[in-house]
Formats: sequence, C-alpha cells, structure tokens
Amino acid sequence: MDRTRYQFGSVTLKKRAKGADVWEFRYYETQADGARKRKATFIGTTNQYKNKSEARVAVEALLLRLNEEKPQHHLGAVTFGAICDRYIEEELPPRYSTRKSYLSNINIHIRPRWGHYLLHQIRPMVVEGWLKSLDMAPKSKAHIRGVMHLMFECAARWELFNDRRNPIQMVRVKGGTKRLVRPTVLTVQEYETILGLLKEPYRTMVIVAQCLGLRVSEIAALQWDDFDFEKNQLLVQRSFVSGHVDDVKTEYSRDYVPLHESLAEVLLEWEKEALPTEEGWVFANPLTNKPYYPTEIQKRHIHPAGCCLVACPKCGANVGVWCKQDGRTPNGKRLLIHEERKAATGKYGRIGWHTFRHTYRSWLDETGAPMKVQQELMRHASIQTTMNVYGQAMSSSKREANSKIVEMVLKPLKASA
Repeated sequence: MDRTRYQFGSVTLKKRAKGADVWEFRYYETQADGARKRKATFIGTTNQYKNKSEARVAVEALLLRLNEEKPQHHLGAVTFGAICDRYIEEELPPRYSTRKSYLSNINIHIRPRWGHYLLHQIRPMVVEGWLKSLDMAPKSKAHIRGVMHLMFECAARWELFNDRRNPIQMVRVKGGTKRLVRPTVLTVQEYETILGLLKEPYRTMVIVAQCLGLRVSEIAALQWDDFDFEKNQLLVQRSFVSGHVDDVKTEYSRDYVPLHESLAEVLLEWEKEALPTEEGWVFANPLTNKPYYPTEIQKRHIHPAGCCLVACPKCGANVGVWCKQDGRTPNGKRLLIHEERKAATGKYGRIGWHTFRHTYRSWLDETGAPMKVQQELMRHASIQTTMNVYGQAMSSSKREANSKIVEMVLKPLKASA
C-alpha cells in the first residue's frame, strides 16, 4: 500500500531570529532499494508567499514528480501554474531564442492569467475570448495559444489531464497565420541604393544576406572555417541571437549552400580588413571580439538606409539627408514612419534584415528556378513555407504575366475591328 499511496507532503513555517520566516516542504523520497527517506526543501520566505496556501501552490510541480507512479484520482486539484512550473523545468526547447520566447509568453501572459486555475476549469471559449482581448498582433496571440497547447499535451502525457481532446485545440485565433504588414521586396535598383549607403562591415553582411538568403542570426554567427573556398560552398551550422551562440533554427537550416566565385572574392577581400579572433568570427565587433548584435545594426544602419529610397513627405528632400523642416536625420529619431512611407511609395513596411531574405526568394522566382530548388536554397522544412510565406512575385513579373492574358483576351477584338 505504501508504494501506491498518494503523497501530499507537508508545508510548515520555520521561525528565524533574523529576517522573514521561511516555508519548508517535507516529503518522502523512495530510494533504489525501495526504502523511503524523509527529506525537506526550502520553498521561500513569508515575503514571497504570504500564507500556507500560496506556499503549497509553489511546490505543486515537485508533488507531480513525487507521485508519477501513484494513482491520479487526487490530481483534480492540480493548477495550471504547476503545469507551467514542470514544463519550464523539463520540457522547454533547448534552443536559446525559442526558450526565451516561450518563457516570455508563459511568465508575462499565460501564468498571470491562468496560473491559479485548475486544469478542468480552463475552457476553450474563455481562452479564445482572453486572446481576443490582448492588444497584440494575431501572430503573437497564435504563439501564446501554441505554448498553452503544448503544455496541455504534456499534462496529458503526465496523466494529469483526462479529457479526450486538448481544449486549446478548439481555440481559434483569427488571422493568426497572416501578417499585419506585407513584407517589402526590393528591386535591384533599391538594393543598390541601400548598399551604397552602408559602411563596412554592414555592407558585406548585406551582400551575404542578399546573395545567399541567410537569416541574419546565421550571418552574425559565421566563422571562416565554415567556408570551403576550394569547393565554393558554405556550411550554415550555427546562429547568434541576443549574445548567445546557438544551433540553427531547424534541422533543415543546417546545410551547405553554394558560394559563387564573385561572392567568394568579396569575402576574401573583407578578410583582409576583418578583426582576427580566436573563434574566427567573420563579422566580429572590435569592442567585444564577439559577433555584432544584428538588431542594433538594423536600427542604426539598415532602417535609415531604407528610408533613403524615397523623398521626405515633409519637405521633398531625400530622406537620407537633413530634413529642412525639423532638422532630423534617420540616424537620429526616425523621420519616416511606416504610414508615411506607405503613402509616399506604396511600400508595405520598413527595410530590415529579413527584407533581404524575402527579396532573395522573389529574385529566385524571377530566374525561373524550380520550386524544389528554391525550397532547398531557402533551407525550409516545408515547401509550403517557401511558396506561401515567402512567395511574392515582383511587380514587373506580375505586370508581364497580366499583359499576356490581356493580349490573349483582346486579340480577337482587335482582329475584328
């Protein structure tokens, strides 16, 4: 009976001569020989947990592990906060940027709203209504929904959730797969204009981005050993995100990409100026000997250069120069906001690092490259991503294709006239 008895443990308050009193959790742990050993663990102070109920909630995740092989009929009192704790401890993805995103969604949005709810109390329509009320993009809401869905799946695997269907599976996020802002695709002339406004090493980084379609996290993480100049190929095998060297986004992202001779010449020329480091970083910041932070480059150099593609709607001058009316430049406060740029040029968004990846995909389409080749060059797991997310024909191609249809339609009319 001892091996099947559900263990609740006990929470006790320990007095201290100095400082706040502390909560202690006492329980039994089964040893390899079957013997039970009494143990105690520190929960927190009375400043952290005001009463015994709050302290007990804090040890729910530990109780779940202690009772993995016990009957689960007592677990109707498991809160979603306990699932959050155990998911964070055992199930978070290893990749840094993904972990960071998941933790942010859990700690900022999910736990504060649902942490004290029992599992059976979290119902689809209530969650859907909550997501609708959040002031954020549909895609961000879809990410939150995805994390909640994963945690319910884990709860089911841990035998803490008995419903036949994951309730979050029925939650809809309207527009969750759509973009609010259509990604910009550059023309060759626009790309050349931006490139001419950039200094090194940002100029070479942009050349690599546009020639290979790499993600900026992959460009920042490049090392000279990744290049095989004899075979004219590059192995993409790591990323650099928020100061952390990490694995690439997916298993399909780790792959060889072709290295054109002209691009190889540009890189070898840059190697003469590049800062030598122990790790062999291609684009190392001389202040840190580590890769540059791409977000800072985007904010200080890529965005301002992108604004120079159009004239200032306030005074008519090129946005890249001093504005006659308010004396601001793109290197100071942003002169041209998205709405102004859209009204002035019909563009759909500001220029950023990912603009070059979208442009690379569209230019591949212009060359007539087969879709499977495009998928492999983009290193996408699914060809649907290549076609739908990155599929945007350039204006000239759409105009040419439409012209052919119009000519077919109107040719009989012209002949009869």
